[in-house]
Amino acid sequence: MIRKVHLTPFNLIYRYVNNSTIINKCDASTDAYNTLLERGLLANCTSYLRQHLQSPNRAAYAGVDPTADSLHVGNLVTFMTLLQLRRAGHVPYFVIGGATGLIGDPSGRLKEREPLSVNTLSHNVKQIQKQISNLLHNDYKMWSDDDKARQLARNVDDLIISNATWYENFNIVPFLSSVGRHFRMGAMLSRESVKQRLNSPDGMNLTEFFYQVFQAYDFQRMSTKYNCDIQIGGSDQWGNIVAGCEFIHKIDGKRAHGLTVPLLTNAKGEKLGKSFGNAVWLSRAKTSLHEFYQYFMRTEDEDIERFLKFFTFLPMNDIQNIVARHLEKPEDRYATTILANEVTRLVHGEECMREASNATTILYGNPDNLNNLTTSELQKSLRDVPNVRLKWDDSRNMAELALHSGAAPSFNQGRKLIENGGFYINNVKIMDYKAKVQSNMRKLVDRITVVRTGKKNYRLIYWIDQAND
Repeated sequence: MIRKVHLTPFNLIYRYVNNSTIINKCDASTDAYNTLLERGLLANCTSYLRQHLQSPNRAAYAGVDPTADSLHVGNLVTFMTLLQLRRAGHVPYFVIGGATGLIGDPSGRLKEREPLSVNTLSHNVKQIQKQISNLLHNDYKMWSDDDKARQLARNVDDLIISNATWYENFNIVPFLSSVGRHFRMGAMLSRESVKQRLNSPDGMNLTEFFYQVFQAYDFQRMSTKYNCDIQIGGSDQWGNIVAGCEFIHKIDGKRAHGLTVPLLTNAKGEKLGKSFGNAVWLSRAKTSLHEFYQYFMRTEDEDIERFLKFFTFLPMNDIQNIVARHLEKPEDRYATTILANEVTRLVHGEECMREASNATTILYGNPDNLNNLTTSELQKSLRDVPNVRLKWDDSRNMAELALHSGAAPSFNQGRKLIENGGFYINNVKIMDYKAKVQSNMRKLVDRITVVRTGKKNYRLIYWIDQAND
């Protein structure tokens, strides 16, 4: 039997993204500096960066400390800058703090980080290496299908480096003698991140204070070993990056370059990231595929153009057209769907993007879509939607169901939710909180019930026992 799934704006947008010429090829003639500038990815840079980028095959890197076992969307802004440079014919490197992660970058923090054990650090490094590798593989698949791209994709792990490789035989006394003598206390104390911490109630410890020296040394090692003379970081990294440029000039007589990207904020200017407790993680174990996709689907109209510039490779003219069409009818979520598709494809891959897109069509499209799916189709499409397993009890009323399913934190709030018309079972509005749970509410796919609160919040109930129909 052929089941009819209604075509919604989500399906139409999915077709547009996949069938148009929207995916870029690598273009070595692209002016990388102007690309970053027009996309808002360049917050600050050293004087000769633009001139340096005029020659092909320049190498640039960004560092990340493995203080968690996953990257987050804030990291993605920096990494997108590296990928934009790669598409312009340059070489990106990703440096993971396999050694300095034991300290943690104090920039942008008012409190000392919790110390990591060696085992935890090792685990975090491996997880982040996998994420970056997947990101690079997905990116290569997006921009080219030719043999060269496939060859490059096989070598992506060469672009991921742990700074533990040059700290393995580390000895603090020779290090201070050869490296520490090039740093002046006045300059180090003048860093904004340092002054902020010194004025905080907890102050700053010596290892955190010395972090900027390690970061500069990392830059010098990348310059010497990989001819990588560009460092990229968040805007709070500017002082540390400049210190690295100065250190390289003192040690090697070379001109190094740096650029910073804006910190990720929403339209209200609120910062996003793990330090602020609102990170959207790239790991499905920490942020489900459904939650990740919906984060971008719910992008505010004020943020949509900026996010399309940050997180996609869509040409600027296309972005302008997409935003203009979106603003004509925001409720169709035209631009946010394209954004969610593009970012999910890059981070999680084509198959996961299709899964998340299908789940969105099922949940937020025509209500009849729920009834046109088999059990296996529904489970596959909605496997990342929050769910709960409940034992069947036909004496349970609807307010209790709202409580036990996690849709409401208490019986009284469940009652109010239902009385206010905000509780749905299989897309049918429930108005009587005293009504008993009936076996026919599971008719959707026998043992699964879809609960919705308001317009956007879904969860699944998996019934453990069968009802006596």
